[in-house]
Amino acid sequence: MKRRTTRANNSFLLGSLVLIVLVLVVVVLFLFLSLRLFDNKNVQYTERYEIVLDQSALDTPLSIYLNDSLLYSGTPRPDLKLSVGRFAQESSLLIVDNNTDIVSTIALSNHSETVTVIKDKNGSYRKKLE
Repeated sequence: MKRRTTRANNSFLLGSLVLIVLVLVVVVLFLFLSLRLFDNKNVQYTERYEIVLDQSALDTPLSIYLNDSLLYSGTPRPDLKLSVGRFAQESSLLIVDNNTDIVSTIALSNHSETVTVIKDKNGSYRKKLE
């Protein structure tokens, strides 16, 4: 009788040891992968975007965002030019009409460019095609 309980206890301890080793291996693997991903975040971009508003976009108060960063808020002047450096892998320009709360999204390229923004007849903003 005593021999059976000893064998059951040994099996339980061996199974617990295997499970603990597997959990430790998985934790170490995830830590290694997450630390490796953080090393790739130090990318410096040299590209710059220049944002110019067309005459059609000057009549209403606007808020202009690059990704989630506010660049400008207010009624734009005719000589308003915003020059901003690229700081993310993918960038988009968000223009919010403060009177109607219409949000227009403009995808930006991965290289330096000048973006001329015009206002459509329906009140949304878009990139002027050249």
